[in-house]
Amino acid sequence: MTEPTQSGPYAGQPAPPPQPMASVPGWAPPPQQGASYPYAATPPVGHGRPASPPGDPAAASDRTSGALLILGALLAVGSSFATLDKSVQYLDEGREPVYETVAKAWSYTSGDIGGETESVTQFSGLLLLFGALAAVAAAVLLLTGRSRRLPLGPALAVGGAVLLLGTTLSVLTEAFNDTQWDGDGRTTTFGAGFYLLAVAFLLALGATVTTVLGTRRPATAFPGPGQPSQPSQPSQPWQAAPGGVPGTPGAYGAQAAAQPTPPFPPTQPPAPPTA
Repeated sequence: MTEPTQSGPYAGQPAPPPQPMASVPGWAPPPQQGASYPYAATPPVGHGRPASPPGDPAAASDRTSGALLILGALLAVGSSFATLDKSVQYLDEGREPVYETVAKAWSYTSGDIGGETESVTQFSGLLLLFGALAAVAAAVLLLTGRSRRLPLGPALAVGGAVLLLGTTLSVLTEAFNDTQWDGDGRTTTFGAGFYLLAVAFLLALGATVTTVLGTRRPATAFPGPGQPSQPSQPSQPWQAAPGGVPGTPGAYGAQAAAQPTPPFPPTQPPAPPTA
């Protein structure tokens, strides 16, 4: 008759504690639910702030051209009321001035010094006024941005600048032509109106150049505030592929296969010894 030495099921050999897996260089465990992703890149400086669009070079050139045209138009109108040039004739003996002429854009005055003078109307001032009005109209188109929205906007802007340039150059040429009669008994000097008109001519020239160049450069439409870019997701180390290289598919499976399998208790207890 045999009796079991111990009541209840046979526990068998106790199982050893699980051994931790050796880490492979370049491999990281999969992220846990709710934990931070270990591969998340550090956000760049200023992350989340809307980026301001850069300035439009075409709009900047339009504003520059408009400002030059307005200033040139004001100087052109102001110079028409000032003296362009003054010529004086002298006697051969003693160099005493006896006759003078004063040229302005609206009048031409001549006569004896200290005596009666005669004045006639000139229409150079009308040219300057017309060119100034055209320049102001072109400046309004440029400053308000309508020179690019209207079909004929660029042509009108360039035309206004060219008209101011042409009228100032024409009146300057007339005043300069008075010096061709200078000699031993005649001297011509330029007045304040001539120098004001010269500055207006230079401003009109600069405005013409910037306007022509600005019409060839289309206005850039910049998007709204930029959205922060999402970091790229790196490849997962536990995904697929043969080779067993850390960080590539197949490395996780190859490492798991290399680990020793702990012993398990037998499925059935051994038979008790017989008496």
